[in-house]
Parts: sequence; structure tokens; C-alpha cells
Amino acid sequence: MKNVKLKTALLPLVIAMPVFQASADDNVSKAQLEKQLEVISKRIAALEGTEKKSDSKTSFNVYGTLRPTFGVTSSDSEDSWDVGDALSRVGFATSRDLGNGMTAFAKGEFKVNIQLNGDFGEARKAYVGIKGDFGRIAIGKQATMQYNIIADPVDIFNRASTPLAYDDASPFRQQQLVSYGKDFGNLSFSVAGQFNKDTDNEGSDLVNAGLKYKGDGFTLGAAYLTRDFAGTDENTLGLSASKNIGDHYIAASYQDIDRGGNGQDRSTIDVVGAFQISDSYKFKLGLSNYADDLSAFDTAEVTRINTTLEWHASSDFYTFIEYQNNNFKEREDNDQVMVGMRYNFDYKF
Repeated sequence: MKNVKLKTALLPLVIAMPVFQASADDNVSKAQLEKQLEVISKRIAALEGTEKKSDSKTSFNVYGTLRPTFGVTSSDSEDSWDVGDALSRVGFATSRDLGNGMTAFAKGEFKVNIQLNGDFGEARKAYVGIKGDFGRIAIGKQATMQYNIIADPVDIFNRASTPLAYDDASPFRQQQLVSYGKDFGNLSFSVAGQFNKDTDNEGSDLVNAGLKYKGDGFTLGAAYLTRDFAGTDENTLGLSASKNIGDHYIAASYQDIDRGGNGQDRSTIDVVGAFQISDSYKFKLGLSNYADDLSAFDTAEVTRINTTLEWHASSDFYTFIEYQNNNFKEREDNDQVMVGMRYNFDYKF
């Protein structure tokens, strides 16, 4: 926009200069006038070229997804009907070419709480970074390596609490993160640390590192997460794998969560599949298990089965019906049936 204003402001001057010169010479010829007009054309073209070159250095897009749901949770004791939200959000992303192979970037992403008057909620992501041949560095609220490498391959369902078992135990996005990542061919390395001066922990409150390999239609990942808690540390080792088979997709993830062997250890397993049954319909299936070493009174152990049918009316809009059975070890079991819609948008400037 600044270049457009600059060009507009200079245009009268660009045109006037050769005219003034011509007026000063009473004997100016037709050939000289044509030459001056040619100079004007070249100057205008140069300004337009400068504008395009400058604009090409910056990109900006606004994106979002709105995901209202309606369903019932049924147990032996009650049925509960609810209009909900499957993590609706609105965000922006921008980047700027800095030259010398470096790019600056920033992102802000915010929840839209459809179940709470449609209010804007807390930030899901808010960070600024720089990338180049040296890798990628970012500071702010970001997705953890644990989510990107372990959870993301199995995060396919239309609900807030997904991946089903991972959601019970591990972090998604964290504030006050400093992250670094670099690709080595098909292998990606990433690491992040959380630093919060208001906690009693010295140094970092969270350290998360991982590797991800992208092959021909498949991925393999491993990540290690350590977190400081009062009186103990939590150390998590996670593994993931995914495979595309034509239009179909299967994936699995596993986590072993060690809290010092004091009866608080945990584990998660998520196995999912997405199967394209026609141009418009997709069927999804998932099995998960969350296990812990807690007492019968405190345990939250649960096995879940999820089935989903989606109708994709376009690349931006689809509807779905989803059934999930939650089989708890010590708590009351329940079944959930949910329908919903999902509208995505992404506008680039």
C-alpha cells in the first residue's frame, strides 16, 4: 500500500519534469517530444515494477474453521443433550522475505466458543519466528513437539477431545515456548523448552524434542517430553507411524509416561483409519486405550471406540455423524452420538 501511495505522489512530478524541459525550449521538435514521452513510460514502468517486487516479499492470510455440533451422551443414569463446539478457531498468518535466504513469520490463532455465545476465547497460538538455512526459531505459544509428532497423525475425529487417549494425558499447545527445528532431507528434528519465571522450577519447566521421518506415503516419529511437577518429574516417550494407501489412511501412536514409578505411571494407545468410500463420503474408525497405575478410586482408565461418517459437499464444507463408546474401568460407561458441520476458509492477500 505504501508503494502505491508513493507512485501516485510521484506521478505528477514524473510527467511534469520532461514537459517543463520541453516548454523551456521554444524550438522543441516532435522527435524530442516523443523521446520525452518514452522517458515517462519507462519511469512509470519502473515504479510499477518496484511495487510488484516489494509486494512479493510479504504474504498474509486469514483462515479459520467453524465446527458446531449437536448430540447426546447416554449412560445408565441419564441422557444429556448439548450443542457443542469441536475446536472452532480463527487465525492469521504472515511472513516476510528478509533476503539472504531468511524469512520472518508470525501467527495468531484464537478459539471461537460456539457453545459459549460464540465468544472469542483464549489464544491457541501466538508466536513470531525466523527461518533460513540454519533452521526455524520461534518464540510464543505454539504446538508442542509431542503433539506435532505423536498426536497429529491420529488426530482425525470431529470433537474437542481428540486424539482420544492422548487427550487424557499429554499437552497440545503451550505458552512461553522457545522452539527450534531443522530439516535434514526427509528427516526433521525439533526441540522446544518452556520458561516461566513465576514457577518454582529452575531453568525450563518443559523440554520436548523429537524426530520425524517422511517417506513415500508414510511417516515415522519419536518424541521425548519431560515436565516438572511438584515432588516429581514426568518423562514421556512417544512413537507414531502413519501410512497412506491410495485414498485411505491408517495411523497409530503410543506413549509411555513415567512419573517415578510411584503408582502414577500412564500409557496411551491410539489407532485410527480413514477410508474414502466415494467421492463425497469418508468413513473413519478409531480404537484407543488410556491406562494408569492409580487406585480404583482415582483411576481414569478407559477404552474408546469411535466410528464416523462424513459427507463432503465441497473442499470447504462437510457434515458428519459420529458415534463413540467410552468403556471406563471403574467409572460409569457412556455412549455418545453427535452430528455436526464444519466450514473452513482461508483467504490469502
